[in-house]
Amino acid sequence: MKIINKTFVTAVAAVSLAAFGMSPAAFAEEDDHHGHGDIEVGSTDAGAGQLMGEYNFESVLRTDFANAVGPVLVYGSTTPGIGAAEDEAPELYELNVGTTVEFALINIDEGLSIQIGATTLDEIGESASLGTYDGTPGEDGTLHAHPDYQIALDSTDTSIGGFGEGDIDFVFEDPDSNYQASDIYTFHVTNGYLAPVETATKTTAKCQKTVSRSTGKLISSNYKALTNCLDAIQSWRAGGGDPETDTAPNRVLKTCSDVDKGIVARTSANLQHAITKASEKCVGTFGVDLAAATAAISPNMGMAACRVQELVGAGYSSGLEDIAVVVFADDEEAAEAAFPCIRESQGSTIPEED
Repeated sequence: MKIINKTFVTAVAAVSLAAFGMSPAAFAEEDDHHGHGDIEVGSTDAGAGQLMGEYNFESVLRTDFANAVGPVLVYGSTTPGIGAAEDEAPELYELNVGTTVEFALINIDEGLSIQIGATTLDEIGESASLGTYDGTPGEDGTLHAHPDYQIALDSTDTSIGGFGEGDIDFVFEDPDSNYQASDIYTFHVTNGYLAPVETATKTTAKCQKTVSRSTGKLISSNYKALTNCLDAIQSWRAGGGDPETDTAPNRVLKTCSDVDKGIVARTSANLQHAITKASEKCVGTFGVDLAAATAAISPNMGMAACRVQELVGAGYSSGLEDIAVVVFADDEEAAEAAFPCIRESQGSTIPEED
């Protein structure tokens, strides 16, 4: 699914959760439900040194569907929160009272944004205050915030099931310069991860098993469809065919661009079948009804479809170009829209002679 550009992100993020009629709890689960606590901010030395955040930054920042604003689908999370570290925090010193800490963007991928209070961050170099330490650590102190981490997606583009992801690189800064800026931290934000299952039952077990089987079949069938097409093109090339100037033979057209059996039709049908199959078995586990279960399952299956495309692009250096020429009449933008996760590789695949 296409990531919305920053103009849309800013407009969407400017609409508060209150305008949706939603509380932060409705926007995303609480910290403990996601399995992670707040980021604790302290310093590397007592009363000085570098700001430091204590958190498992290797974990994925999972977002949930929040709302639709026109054609824009918004996914978000208020986890993790950010607060001042306690004085007994391991390898982390408590901040001096009166220290203000800011969240500053170093880099942010297209379609992502962070809302801290009334401030929306979606451009490199932007920052917002998290508060000033009053001597009380944790949620009860004045240095504490729950940013809204958001992904904005184009609902009209369903090529990878509504899946979106990206990275946010940031630092903690002291505007008064009593502490040095922290190291750069990274959040990997995604809507492709399913919510944790709190209690295992026969229903949840059947759901998870169906998701697993549907994902496996989707990966296998889509990889086969795409590689069969690209193998047919390579065989044609090997026999002297030139996709740039020659009309593709019937065996290539049937495998690649046939309306009913080509790669667009097959991969789309495979994805939809996987979503439908899993969603039907996951009502009550990942949603109260079929619509809610489908909304949760679709990005997860879309992530599987995206990873297949990435593998195909990694194995076939001219894959996207070949698909564009044969399937989309040399329209590379159309090829990228249909298969957004196939990426071109750079450089020649043939070693140069000495």
